Amino acid sequence: MLASGAPADAFEDFLDDARRFGVTGATTTDMKAAVWRAMRVHTQIQRGRVREAGLTALVDAARDLALPYDSVGGLLHAIARRARHLLSMDMAYITIVDQEHGCARVRAADGHTSGLSVGLRLPADDGITTVGPVTTAPFATHDLLADDQLALNPAFEEMVRVEGLHAMIAVPLSCGDHSTGRAPRGRLYVASRKVHHFTADERSLVGSLGILAAIYLETTHLRLAADARAAELEARLAQASRTAERFREDCDLQTSLVDMLVSDGDLRTLVATAADSFGGRVTVYTAVGDVLVTAGDGQDDGDDAAALAIAVEMLTQDPASAGGGRWVAPLCAAKDYVGALVLSAPGDLSPAARKRLRLYAQMASLLIRRDKLTSGHDGEVRDRLLDDALSDERRVPRLLTERARRIGLDLSRPYLMVVARPDGSIQSRANAWGSAYARRKGGLRSCRNGHLILLLPGSDAGAVARDVAAAMAADLGKPVSTGAAGPLTGAESVQRGYREAIRCLDAVTALGVEGGAGSARELGFVGALVSADHDVAGFIEAALGPVLGYDRERFTDLVPTLQAYFDAGGSPTYAAERLHVHTNTVTRRLDRIKELLGPDWQKPAQALEIQLALRLLRVRETLTAQPEALAVGT
Repeated sequence: MLASGAPADAFEDFLDDARRFGVTGATTTDMKAAVWRAMRVHTQIQRGRVREAGLTALVDAARDLALPYDSVGGLLHAIARRARHLLSMDMAYITIVDQEHGCARVRAADGHTSGLSVGLRLPADDGITTVGPVTTAPFATHDLLADDQLALNPAFEEMVRVEGLHAMIAVPLSCGDHSTGRAPRGRLYVASRKVHHFTADERSLVGSLGILAAIYLETTHLRLAADARAAELEARLAQASRTAERFREDCDLQTSLVDMLVSDGDLRTLVATAADSFGGRVTVYTAVGDVLVTAGDGQDDGDDAAALAIAVEMLTQDPASAGGGRWVAPLCAAKDYVGALVLSAPGDLSPAARKRLRLYAQMASLLIRRDKLTSGHDGEVRDRLLDDALSDERRVPRLLTERARRIGLDLSRPYLMVVARPDGSIQSRANAWGSAYARRKGGLRSCRNGHLILLLPGSDAGAVARDVAAAMAADLGKPVSTGAAGPLTGAESVQRGYREAIRCLDAVTALGVEGGAGSARELGFVGALVSADHDVAGFIEAALGPVLGYDRERFTDLVPTLQAYFDAGGSPTYAAERLHVHTNTVTRRLDRIKELLGPDWQKPAQALEIQLALRLLRVRETLTAQPEALAVGT
């Protein structure tokens, strides 16, 4: 009865009850005062119960929000749901500030009936502008559309009308400490579809929930960032572990291969190990395409020609795909191509597998090299002898004769120096070919500055040069220019013969004869230029001396004019065109030449000598422009 409607009716009802039960001795005023006190006590008790229920709900909300969420979105939905139930309202939603785009977005909602809320993009003020100063205190209105103190964004107003919202309260999602000046992360909104005046307890309750929500949002962000960082570190650790494992496997493989080399392991064991490692068939070929060793199961149709063709052209020892499930790696000892290793295996090879295949190929090269050195028929010891002779002239007379005698080469008998310049694409194959050729002929081989150098027994330099050029063209498939010098005798003639052979090779190249071969004797007057036994300078001076002297003293161009005149077939007009001067200029220069060389300089006999001298002069200038080709020991 104390909680009934009007106070006057409550008083009268209370007095009637008191008289009916025989309560006397109290005045009406006393009775009314007692009733008012009782009603205040009752109201306070009711408010205490409501506050206690709100605090209990807030504690439950805090317990619910403290759970670990897998995403921020899940936490936001939990906050919205708890906020709606905490105030027994119809709808709750949360906006989060988008700093990059300068706006706010609705990220979570509960109790909504349309699709206009979640994802809605609003201005930074969340679509609600209040009249008067902006504060961070909870904002509340009993009726959104009827409140004159509010201005609504059109998109927000449309959502309010579609959802049928009236009363609304909003709190910032901040941790309650505004001294740092940090803007709230977002806002929590709770709304009712009826007009409702929010009490102070409701405002305080939703404000506390906003602080809790902000704290849990911050901790969730930090936890998720820490989890992401931990996951990244775990991924890096796993990658590092895999890398370390591969490195350990590579180290173990290298150790086992070195053990195989130093413990007299053979090539067959190595190939069998490689075949088992790759689960395929491994074949090792010689430089000329003969099978040395093969092992393993796999494709064996004998059609490795394409793989071998790729191997001889490769510039590195990295394995390359030859198609059809084949991988090939060249076998090289120093600069020499000694063969190829071909793997036939299903599927593709990973970078790590290619690295392992390269290790097997390198070890195969070392085993082949070791076996040849052990057997005594490898050319490396012999080749080093010639290389030392070309590198240090002081050691040649004293040591070369004795070392050559030990391997069966008598330098007191006639020998020849042959120099070839193979194309870069066949350099390795040419070096290997030269070793085999020198062994067959009982000579020596070396290579330097892109040249293949052969010291061979014999007395006919021109014939041997042609034989070497023909054999290389037939075996390597490309023409190779060759120059030779000799016959020579004695260890002290090695370097002189090498230089003369180089000059012959340069002369052949200057003459434009691709794949040509010759010595100083076959080159005629050009041979006189490159030979140490002919007076080339004297011939040039006798034929052109006055003209050369005139040009040196007066800085004129009589020699180029003479060359252009003969190149133009004796036509002053065409010679002028070649020299880019007037015809009269050429005529005056020819008159000066006539004065210097005599009136018969254009007659056939003297003209031939002049042209030969000009040709020798041009070849000599070409050779002197390439001093590095003549350098020894570089």
